[in-house]
Amino acid sequence: MLPSELQRIVAEKHVDIYCAAGPRIEKVRKLFAAFKDKKKVLDVGCADGSILAPLAKTHELHGVDISEGLAAKARKFGIQVVVHDLETKPLPYPDKTFDVVFSGETIEHHVDTDWMLSELNRVLKPGGILILTFPNIRTVLSVGMMLLLDLPPMYAARYRAPHYRDFTLRTIKMALQNHGFALQKSIGSSFFLPKIGECGSWLATFFPSWSNTTIVVSVKNRDSVYSAEAAMGELC
Repeated sequence: MLPSELQRIVAEKHVDIYCAAGPRIEKVRKLFAAFKDKKKVLDVGCADGSILAPLAKTHELHGVDISEGLAAKARKFGIQVVVHDLETKPLPYPDKTFDVVFSGETIEHHVDTDWMLSELNRVLKPGGILILTFPNIRTVLSVGMMLLLDLPPMYAARYRAPHYRDFTLRTIKMALQNHGFALQKSIGSSFFLPKIGECGSWLATFFPSWSNTTIVVSVKNRDSVYSAEAAMGELC
């Protein structure tokens, strides 16, 4: 089965978890409040559209998703959605189209991180904003899983996981810098504990490198140039 088909199945199966109300979504929406003058928004991996749906009356919302079923749900919120596989084709928009690009819990599902970030850069206007969220594998729980249980970190690209890439705040910073983005802000969503679930949201805001999910805001300060050789440059 093709990777894109596997990701479509994962997206449709877990959309309720991804789009469930919680600290990550609340904090993303608050961040958008700081960019009221930036009206044209693209949601990459928009799922059913519910995360940015409250902005539909004040912003021009566009989205791409690999699932036709989820795209149909997102259109009901007034989001202009295109069914698209970013792994195989460029985003279906001209250069420098959007004021803001949002991508939530999507980057870890892409094999070629550099290709994805170069495309997000391409469709952003100069000085445009990228808001990105990702599962952070550097948590206290993850350290315990590796040291005590001989298991990969929580959220890692382990056996039968839907994630293809692992990220910490440091590696995200490196990737963003490589593709013309200057980090402006990073916040944590919450911490996660077994049998308790998400907790400590207020404290996690100030410790994004230890949070189970991290949210970063960056600004496009130059165009990105994609290189397949650079994308596969670290072979050790």
